Amino acid sequence: MSTEEGNRLFSQMDEWRREKETYMADIKKLINQQFRQSDGVVSYFSYSLNLADVGEHIMIGSYHVLNVGSSAITNPYICLKFSEDHPFQFSGKYVTPNTSNQLRTAGSWERIHQSDEEIWLKPLGEATIKPTEQLSFSNFQLKWKQDLPIQASLRGYTYSDQQKEGTPAVNQFNVSKVN
Repeated sequence: MSTEEGNRLFSQMDEWRREKETYMADIKKLINQQFRQSDGVVSYFSYSLNLADVGEHIMIGSYHVLNVGSSAITNPYICLKFSEDHPFQFSGKYVTPNTSNQLRTAGSWERIHQSDEEIWLKPLGEATIKPTEQLSFSNFQLKWKQDLPIQASLRGYTYSDQQKEGTPAVNQFNVSKVN
């Protein structure tokens, strides 16, 4: 690798670092705004992308619900809402109402409803998030073919006994590609 190529890589890495810092500052600002409006619930996505040259792109994500309030959140459940005509194949670690009791372990999630555009999930077992604690639906996957044009999104909403109207996540997953 030449010095010029190395300098270009370092420059690109610095640009990505600055972008990440800007994104993190924006997320913190959104969390603070959400905190003031949320009755103590802040939910958000974290994710990693694997963009393939051939085959399928993969997003591995988690949806987090953080109790920043002073009282417990009871009976939480979440809705993952896909944009209309999305191309995503969704998979994750959850059980369905007909799943055997052997697979229903603490920390598992149960799918309570699914349509083409929505997946509703609730945690099994303990249904309370104490102040400063977090509940996460971890390591779900979205896959989509890399050779197709795409404009799609995934939004999240958190519901509970305290948030019957739902609280939107502070961020969402968006992907756009034109050929």
